[in-house]
Amino acid sequence: MERVPRPVVVVSACLEFEKVRYDGQVIPCKIVRELEPYVEYITVCPEVAIGLGIPRDPIRIIKMGNEKRLIQPKTHEDITEKMNSFTTTFIRSLPAVDGFIFKSKSPTIGLRGIKVYAGVERAPVKERGSGFFAEQVMYAYPGYPAEEDDRLRNETIRHSFLVQLFTFADFRRTAAERSLAALHAFHQKNHFLFCAYSPAILSELDDVLSTSAGMAIDAVLAAYFTVLRKLFSLHQTPESRIQAVQQLFARRYAKLLKNEERAFFAGVIDDYRQNKICFLCLLELLNAYALRFDDAFTLTQTLLEPYPKELMPIVDPKRDRDFWKAESLQVEREHEGFE
Repeated sequence: MERVPRPVVVVSACLEFEKVRYDGQVIPCKIVRELEPYVEYITVCPEVAIGLGIPRDPIRIIKMGNEKRLIQPKTHEDITEKMNSFTTTFIRSLPAVDGFIFKSKSPTIGLRGIKVYAGVERAPVKERGSGFFAEQVMYAYPGYPAEEDDRLRNETIRHSFLVQLFTFADFRRTAAERSLAALHAFHQKNHFLFCAYSPAILSELDDVLSTSAGMAIDAVLAAYFTVLRKLFSLHQTPESRIQAVQQLFARRYAKLLKNEERAFFAGVIDDYRQNKICFLCLLELLNAYALRFDDAFTLTQTLLEPYPKELMPIVDPKRDRDFWKAESLQVEREHEGFE
């Protein structure tokens, strides 16, 4: 994989960094630890930043009419203006960033499912939404990769987040060059990755480049980034991945291989379609073809490695366990329903 700049990630300070949670604890977060060698972190705790202590009494979002307020029920203090002022200042002070990792369930920094109450005390939940701080940050950075710590335990969500994060970091570097040639190179190496999201939106990106003659470079970059964010509002599906892989195979290798080899590749595609093998098997096969035919074009395609391989999750965490030495009851429980 071509070396890309370290993504700049805004992260909740309570995740691995500081004991700033409302109860004075720091929260372990595997992905924050694993990403640290590869990203630049900017930490933030909005509640501490506006002067709330550690530990502190809980706060909640209250909706009165059409207006949301941020209240500390025990003291009845309204901290809405303090939070809004800090958030505005924080957003204005940020350098170029590529993504966000926020603490879930927080009334300030949580991204989704945050309880909004009908009153200060003993009131029902009226609706759910984003935290006070997080909502304004997402408004300022629409379409950027943003996730919560607990959701990033899911491998599919984690993979999607990392693909977008490292792609945005690479685009940031490309945009800094302010060169059409650099943008074309970025587009070419991401062609099949983008195809795995949406061939239709890939065509929109093609159109941005094909109509860029005579346009100011800043306008071209802005138009391209708008469509790029639209692309990443979607997610890869098994069929969209198959389509991208088949197109790459047809363009680069189908005419170079024997009938038996083409049939073998089609069989591997079918195995993936039936969920018998993982997508990585297809990518490794394409990588083998690229090495066999000394195909620099395919080897530079980010589809094969959209982020550092070191960040890929372990396929089978129990692989090296000796089940034959384990107690039979324990093995039976771990493999319940497997014959």
